[in-house]
Amino acid sequence: MQVALAHRSSAVLFAASELDVFSKLSAGSMTAADVAKACNAKPDPTRFVLDACVTIGMIERDGDKYKNSPTAEFFLVRGKGPYIGDGLKYAEDLYPAWGRVAELMRTGKPVMPPETILGDDPEKTRAFVLAMHERAKGIGAVLPHGADLTGRKHLLDIGGGPGTYSVGLVRQTPGLRSTVLDRPGVLAVTKELVAEQGFADRVGLRPADYLKDDFGTGYDVALLSGMMHRETPESCQLLLRKAFAALDPGGLVMVSDVFFDDDSKQSPPFATFFALNMMLTAEHGTCHARTEMAAWMTRAGFVNVEIKPLPPPNPHTLLFGTKPA
Repeated sequence: MQVALAHRSSAVLFAASELDVFSKLSAGSMTAADVAKACNAKPDPTRFVLDACVTIGMIERDGDKYKNSPTAEFFLVRGKGPYIGDGLKYAEDLYPAWGRVAELMRTGKPVMPPETILGDDPEKTRAFVLAMHERAKGIGAVLPHGADLTGRKHLLDIGGGPGTYSVGLVRQTPGLRSTVLDRPGVLAVTKELVAEQGFADRVGLRPADYLKDDFGTGYDVALLSGMMHRETPESCQLLLRKAFAALDPGGLVMVSDVFFDDDSKQSPPFATFFALNMMLTAEHGTCHARTEMAAWMTRAGFVNVEIKPLPPPNPHTLLFGTKPA
């Protein structure tokens, strides 16, 4: 029953985030009535939501006063620190899909059309891209430590979504510029995010379908991050061949994603749930093994292929390969 009712905890977290409770509490301790007034909400359900947030460790209570826990203060206050509220909104948007896992088992088909978050529905697309931006900021904080691009000049960020990795890598690498390749509906949000961070002059946009359209040439780095899990093994190998063709001799390819440890695809547990999430939301969604990805990179022509897990608890692994000079 504890597992069956686990959704209650996430539901109160989503509600508190949506009403911006944590931002209100950042100003100081408040009563439930004060929080309800600040959030334009009703007192009784607000008090129960606050008490539920106390139970899950997001809020602390002293008498009739409530305040943010250190975790909530760090991650859930809008405009302060590494805010992840948009990521919570995307997780909330996935709620209906996760309620249909039995349908996925019966049909083998995604229950949420991927186009919903890739351009067809502007609101959900925006929520998705912003969520990926927040998620990428966390990964991007450690990505530069795993990827030294010193001396590189032009990065192709394939399926680059919000462009967060491009901005992070360009920021840390003098002389590097980047081109983010993704769907037009996604890049409409990417353009805003890149401009807000002050990198519109070094991070360009290339509207394209990465499976169908040409990548161009003249790049010395190619990044494929967080998109291989949407593709079949055949499509992954196609993307690696296209990246190989786009790179100059001596060019570097980087693949970053959530992977199973090996071809048995039994660990880590996070990858199992991640694979299910992708199956619910993408036609070919899954989670590949890092061992098979390394083999595909070699097959595409890359040499010196290296597997490098990012520091835990980050679930991503980096794979590197070089195009022979």
